[in-house]
Amino acid sequence: MKINQQYLKDLLIAFEDAPNPDTDITELKERGFDYMDPEFMFHMRLLEDQYLIQRTDGQPGFGFYESLGGPGSYAVMPLRLTAQGHDFIADLRQQEVWSTVKENFKEASMSSLVDIAKQLAQGFAKQKIKQLTGFDPD
Repeated sequence: MKINQQYLKDLLIAFEDAPNPDTDITELKERGFDYMDPEFMFHMRLLEDQYLIQRTDGQPGFGFYESLGGPGSYAVMPLRLTAQGHDFIADLRQQEVWSTVKENFKEASMSSLVDIAKQLAQGFAKQKIKQLTGFDPD
């Protein structure tokens, strides 16, 4: 399965838009992300791998339990965006960053996406600082 950048961004926004500091798979389902969908599982694993989300108790996983010979099952666990997760979605919410990622980095790996978004956001911020103040931060 390949990374669906729009799905990934929308999933992070669903975490960020939660009314409380944490959310769970049932709340995410209400926002259109069905935890029984393989795409959900795939992207949640990527987010966890990159430490962008985690359980609020600090334990590994996001509530999915493998089953021998069966489809597995979920436990509803409180989940949150980590500081890195908030930074990543903040970067992706910047129109210049998102446009550049979508147009030029369609096949990027997950770790590359995080790094690229951060570098682009910093680059655009430096350009804005120079434009507003005349000061070149480089």
